[in-house]
Formats: sequence, structure tokens, C-alpha cells
Amino acid sequence: MYCKNNIVHTIQSGDSLYKLSRQYKTTVTELILGNPGVNPYNLQIGMKLTICPGEGYEMPGMGNPDGGNGGTPGGMGGNSAGTSGNMGGGAGTGVETPGGMGGSGAGNSTGSLGSMGGNDMGTSDSMGGGVMELQQKMRLAWLSHVYWLRMYLMSVLNDAPDQQEVEERLLETADEITNVFAGFLPVNVTRQLRNLLTEHIEIGGEIIHALKAGNTENYDGLIKEWYANANQIADLLGSQNPYFDNRETRNMLLKHLDLEREDIEQQVNGEYGKSIDTFRDIIDHTLRMADYFARGLLAR
Repeated sequence: MYCKNNIVHTIQSGDSLYKLSRQYKTTVTELILGNPGVNPYNLQIGMKLTICPGEGYEMPGMGNPDGGNGGTPGGMGGNSAGTSGNMGGGAGTGVETPGGMGGSGAGNSTGSLGSMGGNDMGTSDSMGGGVMELQQKMRLAWLSHVYWLRMYLMSVLNDAPDQQEVEERLLETADEITNVFAGFLPVNVTRQLRNLLTEHIEIGGEIIHALKAGNTENYDGLIKEWYANANQIADLLGSQNPYFDNRETRNMLLKHLDLEREDIEQQVNGEYGKSIDTFRDIIDHTLRMADYFARGLLAR
């Protein structure tokens, strides 16, 4: 999504994606979307993140002439790309504005969806905003799902005390995905889709617990249920939209399960390097799948 006020934040000690999402009035998922080459589990001091601040964010030093945090780089309407002088003194916050705010410098294109990897939709700034908006919403919803599933996996395997809270947040992603489809489906079909996505999440959670406990018999049965659920989702979408009535829809969903299953098994087996590589593949496939669903809804 195009952002006219991109900020470049330099990672400092103590920074996390959650902390930055609160600081810049945005979300963790949007931070991840805007920085596809960054490993969110391995932020390094000095690393630069491109951030599109949300509504209500105020640049340090604005409205505070006495100083404070400083760091309004390049000035408003400045003509330098990412200069970082402080306004009013004080310690810098690691914030840069590429090209200034509203200025003529280069850098405003860094937050554009069209520049992200895996975008096979062929969108550009010249296309209608509705196309970009739908693509963005679909990507955010599916990425939220895979990241919260990953966090739930980590929580369960490490017996973390936040398992219930993370599980509840993971279940909310069924609503997030359904809400993107809702404007294109009848109400009764929308409810069916939500129920199937909720079932998809619940089965995934049971698979994690079964594999952790070494219950291979239960695990194998749950895997069959998981794939049957994906086929039901494909059938439901295909019954409502000719674009989805093909093998590609089913393959997209089954590939999603293949990768998630592989990641779960690798984490349980302690193959952490392989798991990181697999999760990278999950993100790439998730973006392609989200774009596929967005195209289908628009093609109807």
C-alpha cells in the first residue's frame, strides 16, 4: 500500500516489532509486510525498518518546541533523502524520513505493495485503489494467521504461560480472513467459511499438542481431518465463484497445510534451521495465496 509518510527506523537495544507497532500507531503484521526481507525473530541493532505510521502518530519534536526526543530528519518538505538531524536537541530516536515529508527526495515508494516479493498480481500505483485495498487486506489477514499460528506453536512447545491468550488471538484470525471475503459472499456462506476456518485452526492446535506428546496415531488422524477441512473450504469457495472452481484453489490450500505441517514437525524435532527456512517458504506461499484469492474475488 502506498504511504506518503514513510519513516526509516534504526533498530536500537530493546526494540521489538510489538514495541514499534505501539510507538508508530501501526500493527506487527503491517511492519512485517513493509519489510519482507527482515526476520522478525532476529532484529539486530543498526538494522533499518521502513514504517508507515498510523493515524495519531506524531513525529518527535512536532508540537514540542522545547526539544524532547528530537529526530525529525530531513525536515518537513525537505529535499534530502533521509538526513537525520535532530530538531530541538535531545537524544535521537533512530527515526529517518526518506525524502522528507511531502518533499521531493526519493524513498516514498519503499512501502508500496508492488515492491514486495511474491506479488504476482501485477498491481501498480496507476491501478484503482480498490484493487490495492483488497489485496492489502487479504495479505494482512492471511499473514496474521500464519504468524499467530507460529507463535502458538512456540508457546505450546515451550510450555509458555501465554498459551491461552495466544490461542484466543489465533482464533481471531478466522474472523479476519472471513471479513475480507464477506463482501463477496452470501451471509450463510460467509458463516460456513468462518466455521471451516475456525475448525482449521482448532485442528492445527490439536496437531501441535499430539505431536509434542508423541501420540502418532492421533496425529495421523488429525492430519487427515486437516486436509479434509481444506478440501471443504475449496469446495465452498468453488461453489460460489467459478474462478475458484478449479484444482489451483485446492492446491493452494493443501500446499499451505504441507508447509505448516513441515514447520511443526521440524520444530518438534529440534530442526530449528530447517524450520526457519520453511517459515520463509510459508510467508512466500501465503502472499501468493492471498493474491490468488483477491484476484478471484475481483474476477467474479
